[in-house]
Amino acid sequence: MGISEQQLINRLVPALLRIRQTKIYRVIQRTVMLTFPFVLIGSFSQIIQVTLLTKTGFLASVFHLSTWVPYYKYLHYPFDNLTNLTLDSVAIVAAFGAAKYYAKAYHRDDQLAGISGAIALLLVAYQYPDQTQVDFNPVLLGTNGLTSAILIGVVIGILFRWFGRPADVPRQSHTTQILDRTFASLLPMTIGFLLAVGVGLVLNWFMLFDYSEQTLDQLQKIATSSHNGLMTFAMAGLTLLMELLGLAGPFQQRLLANTPSMTTNLNYALSHHSAYHVPYPYTSHTLYDAFGTFGGTGMLLALIITIIISSHNHNYHVVARWSLVPALFNSNGPMMTGLPVLYNPIYAIPFILAPLVNMAVAALAIWLKWLPPMVYPVPLGTPGPLIAFIGTNGNLVALLIGSLDLVISVLIYLPFMRLAEATLHAAHEQSLRLEMTGDDA
Repeated sequence: MGISEQQLINRLVPALLRIRQTKIYRVIQRTVMLTFPFVLIGSFSQIIQVTLLTKTGFLASVFHLSTWVPYYKYLHYPFDNLTNLTLDSVAIVAAFGAAKYYAKAYHRDDQLAGISGAIALLLVAYQYPDQTQVDFNPVLLGTNGLTSAILIGVVIGILFRWFGRPADVPRQSHTTQILDRTFASLLPMTIGFLLAVGVGLVLNWFMLFDYSEQTLDQLQKIATSSHNGLMTFAMAGLTLLMELLGLAGPFQQRLLANTPSMTTNLNYALSHHSAYHVPYPYTSHTLYDAFGTFGGTGMLLALIITIIISSHNHNYHVVARWSLVPALFNSNGPMMTGLPVLYNPIYAIPFILAPLVNMAVAALAIWLKWLPPMVYPVPLGTPGPLIAFIGTNGNLVALLIGSLDLVISVLIYLPFMRLAEATLHAAHEQSLRLEMTGDDA
């Protein structure tokens, strides 16, 4: 006898509630959501920068903006700065939030803990060059540094828990009270800074950052140059898993550089006037880029559609509406941090499953010769559902397969979105019961 979706949800909710009640999960979730406004502003700025103010961008190409907009070549500078400063500061905000919320959970000075967490991240990320200049390692900053930033923030929070004194911050702090708070937190701050400096020195001396960057570059090179279909699916799964954990995967740099297989396929299509029999039909470009990233990594455009048509949660709708435009242009940051999807066990399965299923559908269509592989160049910032259509030179079957993939992804996300809503509802009811009974546990 089978089990219904609602019965399965009822069985899973208690376990998910126990995870939500752990202090470390609450710290991580609140920290990720704290980064949301920075990611949102940076994502909108990046869309304007890439699609409108880059000559090869999607909207710039469609409307030929460079030919008639005054001072076009200078307009991207303020958006370059805004994009870099918002998105590159995300890790600093995360270190601040993780230290702040962890210290607050144990009634320590959360303000000083948060500031200490941000400074500790910068101390770890600081590079020691030969010349006199201030430089930080990009591996630990920006959206790719979220996981390490949260880890550093939690360590600072732990130090405040162990070595700090309980803090009761009054609404109006006088200089004496501020001084008392400072000395109460001086020991964990000192230990944290010294530890961060030591870790930074070790990372620099042993060139661990350099090795990690070289390893990732090599992995990306292997992944994007692979012609094997199974390898393409394996690397796609690894990319999705790493992205869910806040790390950079082998397929993260999408559509940015031509690989040998892309060049070979394009030359074949141009010389034979057809792309149906290209030498390499199952690559990261023809499958993952074309059909596995509507709304960014994880097919999050499908989750936004699922929320809009089916969710009863007001906060979900707010985040989904703000994230819709970025998702249309393949930016998943707002949904990753605002819902959040990042580090969320509920969305782990659909985040990985939906893109792989979509790639399998496209691979089947290519194998049956219903669809030619994507071989033609695609403008930067092209909306996800149009990438395969443009990359196959306007093939209608590619548009239909993309639409089918989007529908399939919505159906995959739907039960998990319901599970997330049921968990939130149960958590809210539990909170109300605790308030009524006066239990602070």
